[in-house]
Amino acid sequence: MSTSQQQSWVDYYHRIYANETTWLDYSNAHVQGQTFGIAIEAAGPLGGKRCLDIGCGRGQLSLAVAALQATEVVGVDIIAESINACRSRYPHVRWEVGSPEDPDFCQSIGQFDVIFIIELLQLVDWRKTLQILWDQISPGGRIVAIVPNKDNPIVQKTIARFAGSYVAPNPTELTELVAQFPNVECWAYRGMDFQQDQRIVPYVTSPWTSSLINDFASNRLVIVIQKQGLAAEKASS
Repeated sequence: MSTSQQQSWVDYYHRIYANETTWLDYSNAHVQGQTFGIAIEAAGPLGGKRCLDIGCGRGQLSLAVAALQATEVVGVDIIAESINACRSRYPHVRWEVGSPEDPDFCQSIGQFDVIFIIELLQLVDWRKTLQILWDQISPGGRIVAIVPNKDNPIVQKTIARFAGSYVAPNPTELTELVAQFPNVECWAYRGMDFQQDQRIVPYVTSPWTSSLINDFASNRLVIVIQKQGLAAEKASS
């Protein structure tokens, strides 16, 4: 993100979310819980894997991934107060302050089998961020992202509200970007929409697809990009 964009979100955090009784990214615990469950399902088995939670906030997803026996979990955020609190409370996870748009920082924390990017891409230069983080995926690993869909009318209102600081992609733009990545084994996305009856779970999800769908205006997009394994990379080089 640009310096001004990053500062705008740091200021917004301090103004709105520094009180820990409020939710950083979600309206309630049910929305957060289902979102994390969808992300973990998309990641596949996590036992023995090295995982990065970029934009980790207060660390709830990082802790869930650690509990699923990942070899190492690294939580990253630009909000130093959140990271310092996580370091104090949860020392079994590694916590770092840094930006996903800083290639030197991303290289410094190493490569990962799974990178989670949950509710972050709309707050940064999402193209640059995905390109940088793709380089940090180990062969055979994958990126799992959840991001608002800019084709959705509700999301468009949020984009207008934040006037340039909140910039979400749509399926067409994501397809065009992923086509530029080297060593992609496969990729797919699905939609998340709020249900009319939310007593069980808030969202209903659409099937996975890699094809563009007419009038695909789900509220959120779940994205998985899988990198080729070492054997496939050597064969194609």
